[in-house]
Amino acid sequence: MAFTDIILTLFEASAVILLIIGFIHEEKVAAFEAKLARAIRIHIRNHRRRKQRELAMAHANAQKRSPADAVEEAPVISILDGKVKNFHVA
Repeated sequence: MAFTDIILTLFEASAVILLIIGFIHEEKVAAFEAKLARAIRIHIRNHRRRKQRELAMAHANAQKRSPADAVEEAPVISILDGKVKNFHVA
């Protein structure tokens, strides 16, 4: 037998054993499935809320940077080589 055949046989045997155990403990398996489904729903809901909060915070920060809040700087006049040049200091 090849190695892959041995691994495939082991997986098939473990699937049959797990299926039998699942039939024996059906209530526990159903309760576990319900808990797992609830946990996934809660995780998805929290993820969506977290993304909405991040988006709202980004939007609020963008609103804070309005043009009215910008500081205007007066132009600086310099004389180089006898010529007057106007420029802004950044």
